[in-house]
Amino acid sequence: MFFRKNAIDTDRLNAKMRYTTVRLKQRMKMINRVKLVMLKRVSIGCLVLISCEFSSAQYRPLIRELQVENDNDAYTLNLSRDQYYSNGVTIRYRILKYSTSPNSKLLKMIRSYDINHRIFSPKRLWWTEMEQLDRPYAGQISLAASNHYYYNHSAFLKVKLELGWMGPALKTADLQYNWHKTFGMQLPLAWQYEINNGPITNAYGTYATPLATGKNLDLTTETNLAMGTTFTHLRQEFMVRFGAFKPIQNSTQYNGVLGIENKGPGNHEIYFFISSGVEYVAYNATIEGQLIGFSSIYTEERVSWVYQTRAGIMASWTKFDFALLYYRRTKETTEATFHKYVGIQMSQRF
Repeated sequence: MFFRKNAIDTDRLNAKMRYTTVRLKQRMKMINRVKLVMLKRVSIGCLVLISCEFSSAQYRPLIRELQVENDNDAYTLNLSRDQYYSNGVTIRYRILKYSTSPNSKLLKMIRSYDINHRIFSPKRLWWTEMEQLDRPYAGQISLAASNHYYYNHSAFLKVKLELGWMGPALKTADLQYNWHKTFGMQLPLAWQYEINNGPITNAYGTYATPLATGKNLDLTTETNLAMGTTFTHLRQEFMVRFGAFKPIQNSTQYNGVLGIENKGPGNHEIYFFISSGVEYVAYNATIEGQLIGFSSIYTEERVSWVYQTRAGIMASWTKFDFALLYYRRTKETTEATFHKYVGIQMSQRF
């Protein structure tokens, strides 16, 4: 009886173990099935996301762009240099308003909204006497709106209206003084000779068209006109581009990338350019004082003919642009010298 009872207990134990093993196998199969389903779903999700990103980057036209631009002569690698056009910051928001078929005369129009801040100063910030100065201090803040038109024959037209203010009311003197004090730079000591308060109302126009085009080289003529209470001038330039660039209507040179449906590697750009020209200056309020408002205690005599040279490298990818620009201008007042500064541009499309 004892052995029989032990045999029965052993059978029961083996049966329980077999039952437990079967249940474990069933659970493992169920877990594996769930894992397989989840893995399939995750894989499908990843493929969908990759496909959407690929489609977004390659085929969905990007119609908005945010650009930040900063001009400063300190970027010439001479940190002690801070003169004439001392600093400029511009934030731009662009949107593609409409585009047409490639066979149309007008291919697309892009609208831009800008916020601008500019500082002008004499050659030496440590000058304290009016007799030492070769240019007045001046500070500006303005808003601008512009339309950019891109034509089928690679012509470009821009019209812009700028409204703002210039003068001591903006407290630009405090801004520059505190900025220089924070970074241990030379303090500006003669802001009391700043151009007085007055409104900014300027209209601008730019027209550019290629004169000769090759595979990796082209020649473009560019005409700029400004009329208003701050700037009135006419400038004519000739520009040479060399490298991997696109036609004007699709190039970052004139911010024409918006609206391209396939901005893949074949449409990326990286090229150099150099542009030189002459500018006739009829009026410059940052030198001569405001047309509207109170007169300034110190002004200078403008130079009517100014020669400008620009050069730089431009790079454009699917959603991002970068530009490094160099400017050199001959003297703008009778007492001044030539001026050079560097501009940095970064653009993000979405």
